Amino acid sequence: MAYQKLQVGRATEMDNKLSDTEDTVNLNDVINSYTRTGGGGSGVINDTNATFITDGVKPGDLVVNTTVLTNDGARIVTVNSETQITCALATTSVGDTFDILTQSTEPAVLYIGDVTAGASLKVRSAGGDDATFVNVVEGTFLPVQVKRIYATGTTASKIIALF
Repeated sequence: MAYQKLQVGRATEMDNKLSDTEDTVNLNDVINSYTRTGGGGSGVINDTNATFITDGVKPGDLVVNTTVLTNDGARIVTVNSETQITCALATTSVGDTFDILTQSTEPAVLYIGDVTAGASLKVRSAGGDDATFVNVVEGTFLPVQVKRIYATGTTASKIIALF
């Protein structure tokens, strides 16, 4: 009898990485955590204590706000200096803490940990197709390779990306 065999090497908790604008699945390599101390213009983030260049932050890496978990992540466009980066979107306010995650394009299968009645899960597949799965079941795997879990349209939680 044939069966699906799932072997994974890594797992990422996704609840604070849902995004309507960025492919955030498998971005579990945190470069560092920072606190925004200022900014100048749309998407510009200053942290007077940061060492972005020394830490290896690069364009394409993702800023995820860890103070306001409902915000979408934002891709870094330029690393201006050790203490300043520019993102494609404004994603933090002064005083917010944020993580910078290394860029990744590897898709993952998902484990659904917690649901409410009629829970849904909106994803973008590895092939670029958007789909909304309704009535997802708690404690199951979604056997689709995904690269994004949408914040809008997803009511399931405790989602873990396995890759």
